Amino acid sequence: MAFTYTNKNNLELPLAVFLMHDTYQKDERVNTLSATELINPLRRLILTHQNPDDAKTIDIADLIAARMGNAIHKGCEEAWNDKETINQALKLFGMSEWGMDELKINPTSVHADESSVYVEQRAEKELPGFTDAFDQPFMITGQYDLVMNGKLHDFKSTSVWTYIFESKKADYIKQGSIYRWLSPDKITCDYIHIHYIFTDWSSAKAREKPREYPQFKALSTAYPLWSLAETEAWLTHKVKTYIDLIDTPQEELPECSDEELWASQTTFKYYKDPLKQSRATKNFDTMDEALARKFADGDVGTIKEVPGEIKACRYCPVIGLCTQATRFIEEGRLLI
Repeated sequence: MAFTYTNKNNLELPLAVFLMHDTYQKDERVNTLSATELINPLRRLILTHQNPDDAKTIDIADLIAARMGNAIHKGCEEAWNDKETINQALKLFGMSEWGMDELKINPTSVHADESSVYVEQRAEKELPGFTDAFDQPFMITGQYDLVMNGKLHDFKSTSVWTYIFESKKADYIKQGSIYRWLSPDKITCDYIHIHYIFTDWSSAKAREKPREYPQFKALSTAYPLWSLAETEAWLTHKVKTYIDLIDTPQEELPECSDEELWASQTTFKYYKDPLKQSRATKNFDTMDEALARKFADGDVGTIKEVPGEIKACRYCPVIGLCTQATRFIEEGRLLI
């Protein structure tokens, strides 16, 4: 999908060039879907396919997080091409010189006494039972960050709250499971190791909440992957639904779920004094709870329903033509 750019924040030319530079090369074959695409909502996937030439307007300031992520991945790839850096790191972890010599980077084959590291490797695999309009096999593609001795590793530059609330955990598991399905010979571990690099980490909050808040600007955690059979079943269902709906008009497409939309919960604000609404007396998760409090206070207060905010649409390439997004904007749930 094409993009047109704005510069609402008057960023200077050096920043603009950096932010607008995108090295991602989309696979243009009509019979392929990538792991990154597949974890997107079905509605987004189909509308993007149906409108490949519709340009999305994006402000270059909104590209900062993406370009930081790209820079981290590029730095990781370059680091594993630096033998001196690798040796210094291995010494830090107590590996002998013999062990260093046996570590192979992106090898074509590995002997029993060697260790392997695969960095930024692209893989593709035919999904059984599917072909395109030209009778070509349907292919699933993906490029993982790093695989070391069978363990899948992925770097994520993201908000601290993504880690705390595990809001992207399901996507990480899906994506990692697809990578293992693509390369079961290289990825043999049952977990994906996510390396969080926080973009909004606060040392003050770390001191205030040592049990709840990450104590460092980076940390790692592992999430369990699906089995190969579970992954193929999920891929089969997703691709079949995608193919069945590919030419369906927008008004008949399934809408994105609250989970896919990163929707916050609707809040019911109770004000005991209807004339003073600068601050709610108490917030409730359900109308019944708010009504119970209102009646307990003699039925003198008022309740204001505040719909949950929608966040994911802001990053969707088809936001400008999606009727669901338009409705959220009209309702005040989506702020752009």
